Amino acid sequence: MNLKTQNPTQQEIAENFFKLHPIETIDVITVKAARPIKLEGYTISASRSEKGVSATIGIALDHSLRYALNRLNSWLATNELELDIDEGPDFPIRGVVEGFYGKPWTHEQRLRGIKNFGDFNMNTYFLAPKDIPWQRFNWRAPFDADFLNSTQELIDAGRKNAIDIAVCVSPGLSVKYCDEADVDAVVRRYKQLFDLGARHFGLLWDDIAWELSHEEDIAAYVSTAAAHADFSNRVWAKLSALDPKTVLTLCPMHYSGRGNEPYVQELGRELHPRVNMMWTGRSIISEYLDIADAVIFERNALRQALYWDNFPVNDGGLQANLYIGPLRGREVGLHKYSSGLVSNPMLQFEMSQLPLFTIGQYLWNGATYDPDQSWENALVHLVENEADRLALRKFLRTTMGTPVGGDPAPDLRQVFRRGVTQWRQGNLEEAGDIFVAAGNEIIENHRTLTQPEFSKPLIIAEIEKWLEKYLIGGETLIGLGQTLAGCSFDSVKKCISGTPADILALEQLHERLEAHRKNLFGDQIAGPINELKAELQS
Repeated sequence: MNLKTQNPTQQEIAENFFKLHPIETIDVITVKAARPIKLEGYTISASRSEKGVSATIGIALDHSLRYALNRLNSWLATNELELDIDEGPDFPIRGVVEGFYGKPWTHEQRLRGIKNFGDFNMNTYFLAPKDIPWQRFNWRAPFDADFLNSTQELIDAGRKNAIDIAVCVSPGLSVKYCDEADVDAVVRRYKQLFDLGARHFGLLWDDIAWELSHEEDIAAYVSTAAAHADFSNRVWAKLSALDPKTVLTLCPMHYSGRGNEPYVQELGRELHPRVNMMWTGRSIISEYLDIADAVIFERNALRQALYWDNFPVNDGGLQANLYIGPLRGREVGLHKYSSGLVSNPMLQFEMSQLPLFTIGQYLWNGATYDPDQSWENALVHLVENEADRLALRKFLRTTMGTPVGGDPAPDLRQVFRRGVTQWRQGNLEEAGDIFVAAGNEIIENHRTLTQPEFSKPLIIAEIEKWLEKYLIGGETLIGLGQTLAGCSFDSVKKCISGTPADILALEQLHERLEAHRKNLFGDQIAGPINELKAELQS
């Protein structure tokens, strides 16, 4: 391949891309200066010939080359002879905030994540794991050499993949707001990161006591909002003195609601206008994010919201769930009223990549975003082996529900519609056969997923406990079908009758299914079992 770039940064990005995505059909790529219609956008003019593919890419920002190469690569998978486009992203800040409680992602996972985020057309990765000492507890101490070395690797990987690494500091558990030494402690950490190449920084006031605790602060400030604004402004003044182009993002103490709360109004009024404010929307885990609420927030905070979107996070009391469905409930056009959106993912790194792929597609172009098609595209992107992908898909579609909507088990719902239709018509053997067949299919699929040759062992290791529940679900379906087939139907009363042994069998099936602590299937299996049991008891 003849690769013609304008500078070493572009060369590094291109070489990294083709290392991750080897392409043999390209003859020449020329990168030139241009003014695409969107700031982080690109122009591409490409065509196929007997020699291969030749392409000219126009960009205004070096890192936009990563997104252009993503688009060129997707075009190569089609049969189109020419590509002539000028496009760019909707949201300015697009990415991930590793901000959950529980075991943080490993360094190796973060490095792989950065490569994926580049593939997803994202541009930002906030490091803000709650349960790690450097984040919230010993924040006054400078970062040690091991942390700096690993962060340097992340920053270097981010540069190659067009991802800004933003390390956060959360001083709110013990800070004295009026103490300049505490301001300097935060800035000292930022300066260490600045020297590594970081230019985006996070200051988080979330999940702390609402009241001021130090006597000096109580005397100095009229409110907690005033203390947060003053401390943050002093941090910003010292940070921006390092480089006026640096970015500071703040997570407020009150980070969800209508956006017109007194704290939000006071903080927004006093906070420097260049500082971003995060917001989770109407709720901590918001079913929807819409323009109307975004406008209210902007009017009161005097800046557009940078959404900290708590999807697909599953920490705390949500750890029994896998939220692997596509992003839903985010309004088209929200980008016009927002400075960006970053997703708080699950503790499970591998599983998080599925919804994150769909989030990346929404953030790039909300008008063309199709949640279901995007999810199918994510599977193709992440699991190359077709047989393994189809097997994984069958499992995943038993846990498609999310905190923000969606049917948890859409395929199983169709099974029960067919089975219950036969059941209500008195065709008990036919209904039983439907459930038994569905159960056997799950058992066979479980066998495929757990075979040593499965191409994605890291995924299987991560979902091992849910696969246990999956197998139990298959066996439960078989038991339900066999019990149902053994019952009798009263054609006059139009109801089913059975024996005490049938009722006991259903109770045992339900108890075994519910005893496993991981969640799958929604109510698709438990609901019909209880319905049949109630009918037999009537």
